[in-house]
Amino acid sequence: MVAWQKDDGAKWLLQLILLHTAWEVGSGQLHYSVLEESQHGTFVGRIAQDLGLELSELVPRMFRIVSKGQEEYFQVNVQNGVLFVNSRIDREELCAKNMDCAIHLEVIVDKPLRVFHVEVEIKDINDNAPVFSVHEQILAISESRLIGSRFLLSSASDADIDANALITYKLSLNDYFILDSGSEENQRKSPVLVLKAPLDREKDPLHRLLLIATDGGKPQLSGTVQLMINVVDANDNLPVFNQSVYRVQLLENAANGTLVIKLNATDLDEGINKEISYFFSNNVPSSFTKVFSINSNTGELRVFGKVDFEDVNLYDLQIVAEDKGIPPLSGHCEVRIEVLDMNDNAPEMTVSSLSVPVPENSPPGTVVALISISDRDSGANGQVTCSVRPSGLPFKLTSTFRNYYSLVLAEPLDREQVAEYSLVVFAEDQGDLPLSASSSLVVPISDVNDNAPTFPQPSYTIFVKENNPPGAHIFTVSASDPDVAENALVSYWLDEKLWPLSSYISVHSESGKLYALQPLDYEEVKLLEFQVRAKDAGLPSLCGNVTIQVFVLDENDNAPAVSGPAEGTPTLVKVPVAAGHVVGKIHALDADSGYNAWLRYELHDATSSPWRVGLYSGEISTTRAVEEAEGSNIQNLLVLVKDHGKQVLSTTATFSVSLVASAQAAQSDARLSRMGGSAKPLADTANLYLIIAICSVSSLFLLVILVYVALRCQSQDKEAMMYGPGTATLVCASEVGSWSYSNRHSHILAGVSGDVGTKSDLMVFSPNIPVLAESGKELVPNAAGQADSVKGWLLHLLLLTAWEMGSGQLQYSVPEESQHGTFVGRIAQDLGLEVSELVPRMFRMLSKGHGDYFEVNVQNGILFVNSRIDREELCAESVVCIIHLEALVDKPLRVFHVQVEIVDINDNAPVFSLTEKHLDIAESSVRGAQFPLEGASDADINANSLLTYKLTPNLHFTLQVTESHEHSASLFLVLRKPLDREENAVHHLLITATDGGQPQLTGTVQLLIKVLDANDNSPVFNQSVYKVQLFENTDNGLLVIRLNTTDLDEGTNREVSYISRSFSPPNGKEKFVLDQETGEIHVKGNIDFEERNFYEMQVEAKDKGNLPLSGYCKVLIEVLDVNDNAPEVIVSSLSVPVPENSPLGTVVALISISDRDSGANGQVTCLMRPSGLPFKLTSTFKNYYSLVLAEPLDREQVAEYSLVVLAQDQGDPSLSASSSMVVPISDVNDNAPTFAQPSYTIFVKENNPPGAHIFTVSASDPDVAENALVSYWLDEKLWPLSSYISVHSESGKLYALQPLDYEELKLLEFQVRAKDAGLPSLCGNVTIQVFVLDENDNAPAVSGPAEDTPTLVKVPVAAGHVVTKIRALDADSGYNAWLRYELHDISSSPWRVGLYSGEISTARALEEAEGSNIQSLLVVVKDHGKQVLSTTATFSVSLVASAQAAQSDARLSRMGGTTKPLADTTNLYLIIAICSVSSLFLLVILVYVALRCQSQAEEAMVYGPGTATLVCASEVGSWSYSNRHSHILAGVSGDAGAKSDLMVFSPNVPILTESGKELVPNAAGQVSYFH
Repeated sequence: MVAWQKDDGAKWLLQLILLHTAWEVGSGQLHYSVLEESQHGTFVGRIAQDLGLELSELVPRMFRIVSKGQEEYFQVNVQNGVLFVNSRIDREELCAKNMDCAIHLEVIVDKPLRVFHVEVEIKDINDNAPVFSVHEQILAISESRLIGSRFLLSSASDADIDANALITYKLSLNDYFILDSGSEENQRKSPVLVLKAPLDREKDPLHRLLLIATDGGKPQLSGTVQLMINVVDANDNLPVFNQSVYRVQLLENAANGTLVIKLNATDLDEGINKEISYFFSNNVPSSFTKVFSINSNTGELRVFGKVDFEDVNLYDLQIVAEDKGIPPLSGHCEVRIEVLDMNDNAPEMTVSSLSVPVPENSPPGTVVALISISDRDSGANGQVTCSVRPSGLPFKLTSTFRNYYSLVLAEPLDREQVAEYSLVVFAEDQGDLPLSASSSLVVPISDVNDNAPTFPQPSYTIFVKENNPPGAHIFTVSASDPDVAENALVSYWLDEKLWPLSSYISVHSESGKLYALQPLDYEEVKLLEFQVRAKDAGLPSLCGNVTIQVFVLDENDNAPAVSGPAEGTPTLVKVPVAAGHVVGKIHALDADSGYNAWLRYELHDATSSPWRVGLYSGEISTTRAVEEAEGSNIQNLLVLVKDHGKQVLSTTATFSVSLVASAQAAQSDARLSRMGGSAKPLADTANLYLIIAICSVSSLFLLVILVYVALRCQSQDKEAMMYGPGTATLVCASEVGSWSYSNRHSHILAGVSGDVGTKSDLMVFSPNIPVLAESGKELVPNAAGQADSVKGWLLHLLLLTAWEMGSGQLQYSVPEESQHGTFVGRIAQDLGLEVSELVPRMFRMLSKGHGDYFEVNVQNGILFVNSRIDREELCAESVVCIIHLEALVDKPLRVFHVQVEIVDINDNAPVFSLTEKHLDIAESSVRGAQFPLEGASDADINANSLLTYKLTPNLHFTLQVTESHEHSASLFLVLRKPLDREENAVHHLLITATDGGQPQLTGTVQLLIKVLDANDNSPVFNQSVYKVQLFENTDNGLLVIRLNTTDLDEGTNREVSYISRSFSPPNGKEKFVLDQETGEIHVKGNIDFEERNFYEMQVEAKDKGNLPLSGYCKVLIEVLDVNDNAPEVIVSSLSVPVPENSPLGTVVALISISDRDSGANGQVTCLMRPSGLPFKLTSTFKNYYSLVLAEPLDREQVAEYSLVVLAQDQGDPSLSASSSMVVPISDVNDNAPTFAQPSYTIFVKENNPPGAHIFTVSASDPDVAENALVSYWLDEKLWPLSSYISVHSESGKLYALQPLDYEELKLLEFQVRAKDAGLPSLCGNVTIQVFVLDENDNAPAVSGPAEDTPTLVKVPVAAGHVVTKIRALDADSGYNAWLRYELHDISSSPWRVGLYSGEISTARALEEAEGSNIQSLLVVVKDHGKQVLSTTATFSVSLVASAQAAQSDARLSRMGGTTKPLADTTNLYLIIAICSVSSLFLLVILVYVALRCQSQAEEAMVYGPGTATLVCASEVGSWSYSNRHSHILAGVSGDAGAKSDLMVFSPNVPILTESGKELVPNAAGQVSYFH
């Protein structure tokens, strides 16, 4: 229905006007209602008409509906403005049980943005029938329940509300039950089933009823549930076995799970009273329950643990069959299990008295170990045979007594052949499947020192280089000894019997390392031969030796030595002589040998000498003919003598040759004869002898090698047959590079001559020749053997015979608990041993596996009790108890076996496992019921363990003893009179057990019998309805209420457990938890008033009796609201960004505020922070607001606004929520690009590379996006620049397109323009001045006369006389054009040139004698550029005397020429110009300083301070200097050169135009310098 009624046209028009006015103030709200489950298209209301909107404007203004957090249940037809149902609406799904169910809609239109609020109420219809949680409810009621007993049934639920949800219940007709559904005022109560007649299970065990639930809607709807009532039987029959005693035979080692027997008991009851569980009686020993297990359900008795005949061979088990009724009833039987033996125990072997190690010289018959064998099986399974494996060992087993053996030595031993024996003693029984056991023994053989140390070979040959360092390790000898320990511990020493070696060689006593104690010198000692001896540490010690030959190898350590006449004595040579004439010979010797002594001769400087020397002869001869004109002088020849060693050594000799003519030679000969001298021979015979010796040795060596190869090839087969292959080994023996070659049959290399030099890399191999003794016989090693004496063998034979006969056995008996020292027997006498030999032969007793119960007095040979003997502790219940002893004596080793039987006495009274036994018996137990009891146990045996039982007299119980077998009885307590708990709740009885020993001993056990109560009282609540108020958000675990019930029964029948039967709503079980034991209801989940404000709980109190009884109550929980929900702020339709030119009142966002609390907790106020922003909040409807524009915007001032919408409720304490919003302002293109300054001045060096980056301009635009996207271009309106300069359109980088030339172009001035990309676009510009800087790229050019025209100078002239002047020009400017002049070579020249003038003048006075020649001067002209460029000019000067000058002048005049002036007027003009420019520059500086000082105050007032900034402007090294008031540097002359590092600052003088008006700068300028 529409909220506003429209009766006629006038009234409708008036309401429309009022409605429009209301919308202007704030949007209103429409209310509609519609039934749930309405079909698609169902009419709701004319929403466009009700909102005052024209149908034609719905589409243009984008009319739309927004459903807050819900599906699109409704839609609007924009053609007619009707609101209709769009999809199915289920009120129960949408609002559950809430009384008010409404859907909130928001209607939004644009242009301008408006929001309207519409609520559609969903009305309930009766579309849900009552529903039970289950289709069938099963109840179990005992036939013993009393009339009036009540049973709570599950209630039905209806999803509708109000009258549609009121439910009534009805029960189908029957004879036993009625329905209690509560009063008419409280029809929500769960139905209760009430028993009106006693039940009889035998007559009718099952009842089927139908429960009907009907709601109060129109039409009425109903639901049903089927009630299945099972009548439960009462327990009144005992379980009964079909046999009282079961006998079973079982093989031992039966597998776990093996079925022994399946027991069967029957019970006449039904249900749980008929179900039987089986278990062991309490009097079954715990050790038996570890062997067998019984299935409590099936009665199957199975093997559970290890069944071992050797442990127990008979089991008596008491089995109880108990039903599951309350109280339970039970029956009993006995199972007797006889265990049969199997061969399941392998023989057990124990090795004792193991005497190891065994000396290798022990005689046969020596006892090594004592071995005992046992088998726990019986009969043939326990009979054992024993043997030693493997066969062939020098040991055997000898039986001493039954299963006792001795391991003795059977053969002689040799440790060097076998150092250790590993043997296995094998024992096997006689069972059908024989079992065996083995014990591994390791018998080590101890060593006897019977082997001397031996070396691998009888001799070693070692080669050691001379000049070794002192203490150098040269070799290692090693001797081996097959013995062990100290018998194999070898020490070494040198045998110095032949000659002492302590000054040359030493040997390390432990490692066998040989050391050279001092450096060896080949020139002194060439061979050392000695013996090294090795001795072991045995007793007595044995020795071995080896021969060592140490050959010293020559090293090149001696330089050649020159012999002959003194160097001052010259050799006379008569000239002329022919080429090849031998003058003399150099005699030199080298103390080394071989190559180290092979000498060669060289002249030190033979480039232009007429002499030469023989390479190996040392003869000095002429290389060419020497003429007689070269005589009369003495020549000294430096001859270099070198050897051929690896490190060449050399010496020098000076040979003097006196060249004389023939006459002078005759005089020299006469003078020489007078001095007693003679002429030197032309050749030396020593060299000839040396050559002959070398050839002979080489031939002999080659012959030896050939003979050796032939013999080696011939004897290979013989060597292989006699000795086998010999393995050669190369051994490094010294740190100085010596080595040795060893072979298994190598021999000493003897007969080495000291004169023959052996190369260090030469290896000589000796054949495998057998080693011979001194007598000449070959030494063949034999095996070690040992011969024993006849007496030793005889003694061994007698001892072996004694072992073969075997030892006897003694038996004694003694009562248990005998005191210390009790006599047992005369063991020494019984064993046939003398008392006097007990101590010498080390008589001792060993008890196998037992304590020291017995001891022997070695003074009299009596065996006595040493400690207390408890037969029960020692042998348990075994009938026979024997302690086995072993008596051992040495010299020789003997073993005797003694058995002592322990006799039982009655020293143990019967013992019950408990001193007090507790029994619980129900008062409802029937007469004749039996209750098994655990009997007593007696540790004694035979008659001492026979027990009888007696019970104290009483009215209710008797004792029954059933004999199971001769030593076992079952004990039962039998009920002979019914019990009454109210008359006597506890009974105290005493059972006494008496044994059959003398004297008799007794034991008792106290029986405490508690009578259990029968369950006949139901629990009762102290209130039927509990009402509780609870605040929401209560902590988990908080106590809500504690329910209390009473039950008049006792024990478990009185114990009550609480059960939550039903919750309304069903999710209440997730909010609350009921403690089943205490009845406390605690908070479990989150309690939220907004989710649910009321809970209802049905609670049942049930006792723990066999047939439990119940009571019921209802708990009503009301939830109170707290301010726990902060307001929720939702921002929708956020229209951002906002254009900066938006008008006032523009809607920026729609904001909805909600609070889930109620009352004052849900009332919310809204405001915006911070204040002062150009926005405001306008309320549209209840908690709905609009954020609108309140002031104009400017994005360039503030580009983005951050604001917070704060919502605060009225609760105590109040809660608040906020939503942060960022409102960006969108840009409008209202700013043109601007440069940092209006103009830039750039200095660029000439000759730049094409495309060089010279500067970067940058314009900024405060707008954003495309409005701030700046592009650059050159303004070429004045004149084209495309061939010189370009600008990058995006980056603003300026590039020089071609190399600039200072000589052609000195200034470029242009404008760069910047434009943004906005619509419309805006522009800005900047002026650029590019000054080209000069580079030194032009070399000086010399002008003047031709170079071949000499200048005449009359001599003599004085120093400083100007001859002429060099004229040169440079196309560059400044320092690059400033020239200087230099002469190329002025070391001895009489000329000089002016450094800067170029005037050539005389450096000294020229005399007339220096005339008559022409001199050429090379003048270098350089500029002052950083990279200096230069050129040269040649100037010719012709020096003439006075007369020649006159002739030259006359000749020159005839040729039409004139003489050159001494000076040039050009230099004079240049000097005047430089002085004028310098004076003018100085004057300008003075005027500038004066004006600067005068105008400082005015500049500060007009222009303000200027801040200088250094800016890097280019990649090619340029830099710029900017000042806010700096000006363009104009009027630079092309002739005036400026240094590139010279900076000129202009004063802040205003620039005037041509008309005389002042130009005032509007921005700071910048001057740049490029290097």
